[in-house]
Amino acid sequence: MQKENVLIRLARRPEGKYSPDIFKVDREPVPSLEEGEFLIQLSYIAMDPALVSRMRDEGNYTAGVAPGEVMQANGVGEVIESRNPHVTVGEIRMGQFGMQLYSVQSDEKLSRVIDSSLGEPRWYLGVLGTTGVTALIALREIGEPKPGETVLISSGGSAVGSTAAQLANFQGCRTVAIVSTKEKAVEVMQDFGYDAAISYRGRNVNELSDEIAQACPDGVDVYFDNTGGDISEAVLDHFNLFARHIVVGRMAIAHLADTRDDIGRRDQNVTLVKRIKKQGFVVHDHNDKRPAAVAELAEAVRSGKLRFNEDVVEGIEHAPEAFFRMLEGRNKGKQLVKVS
Repeated sequence: MQKENVLIRLARRPEGKYSPDIFKVDREPVPSLEEGEFLIQLSYIAMDPALVSRMRDEGNYTAGVAPGEVMQANGVGEVIESRNPHVTVGEIRMGQFGMQLYSVQSDEKLSRVIDSSLGEPRWYLGVLGTTGVTALIALREIGEPKPGETVLISSGGSAVGSTAAQLANFQGCRTVAIVSTKEKAVEVMQDFGYDAAISYRGRNVNELSDEIAQACPDGVDVYFDNTGGDISEAVLDHFNLFARHIVVGRMAIAHLADTRDDIGRRDQNVTLVKRIKKQGFVVHDHNDKRPAAVAELAEAVRSGKLRFNEDVVEGIEHAPEAFFRMLEGRNKGKQLVKVS
């Protein structure tokens, strides 16, 4: 009997505040495989902040998604059929498979076989995947944290942020989180060992700047920036000499249809006076370092040093709900959807 695929399409590009009608749940038969193709049955997909930028019709570091297309998402699943000589039935693969139950693939180089001996397959969507690898390499190669320094992390309760915080703690740094609410501030200190945490919700730039001054009395040496926007503007007056500003995300400007409309104080003067190193980070530029990073992260998890939370929504039909949980910061850990 022919299999039925359940998939989530981008119905329209977002305009202003994101709303559920940007997505459409669709069903269609899974096509028969052609020579060179293989079929993945997904088990989990991840809701990553990077998905926000994929919906915009503007320049980005990777191809976006157009209305009518299957919405992008990283996933893990099992190869259940193969007409590709390089792919074996039973392999567990991780890749950009989209928000769907089944994915037909043709290029085996666009996904990777995961090593289940290092951890659960779904962990490759989080702590052993882009999340953990981003935290480790970005912090180490751009942040260059030193014992005694202060590392400030926006979206500090996110999967990337919380991993970076623990890695900075391992280096002997003082860690400070910026999160959405006072309740989440308490949670991240308990769960991930932050030395301090502050909330931004309900505060303007000057008020948040005052909170940062209190939480970082010795200034900021490393800023792990997952947000941009007003949150990052509030950090400007607290950088120390030769601080490092790691630009990883831009969640605070997710509501803008065109990121060129982002306004705020320019950072040229502060960057010059404080001799700040500011650099963007995209994990795909560091694929050669991924295997070693995954092995290091897996050992930290096994030893109990590195902790992480997962927030799992059941059913591919509920992927849009999971997306908005991630976007609005309501998730309690890495946001996943259990597909099958």
